[in-house]
Amino acid sequence: MRIHLALLLCALGSPAIAQRAVVRWAYGPFATPGDAAYIVEGGRIHQACGPFGEMGACLWVFTENEVYRSSNGHGSKGPAAYVLEGNRLYRAEGAFASKGDCALLIDGSKVTRADGPLCNKGRGGYVVEGQVVHLGEGPFVNKADAVLLVEGELPMIALLTILAGL
Repeated sequence: MRIHLALLLCALGSPAIAQRAVVRWAYGPFATPGDAAYIVEGGRIHQACGPFGEMGACLWVFTENEVYRSSNGHGSKGPAAYVLEGNRLYRAEGAFASKGDCALLIDGSKVTRADGPLCNKGRGGYVVEGQVVHLGEGPFVNKADAVLLVEGELPMIALLTILAGL
């Protein structure tokens, strides 16, 4: 009996278990934490319910470089939403993630809104500093108030998907 319990504890502590990240709303220049907004776990982005982050309906399903809308609340893969190529996040469509216009452009710690097939840099976006995401204002994406606070390990494609949806 003790051997089974030890094996169970080892399995629960193994890195193969999907890590959970909670993305909270943040307020002001000092990133005062607010209610949970999203739960990211196991290649899925869920809506968070309540201030403590109860897992709600699945919104997006992602792989290493593709994001699909969820076709149901449990996380079945639906039509494509985004494709990540290098430092550019493109909108996508169809079941095979056909690349469309650019949505976001990554430049160091700045994430700029972009449009068109050539990723023409737009005005504004976000500044990512560690676990805090700030609004970026103007053509130079100057750091303003915080909007999101990340708790846990969050894949870049999941963060970009959330930012593209804001």
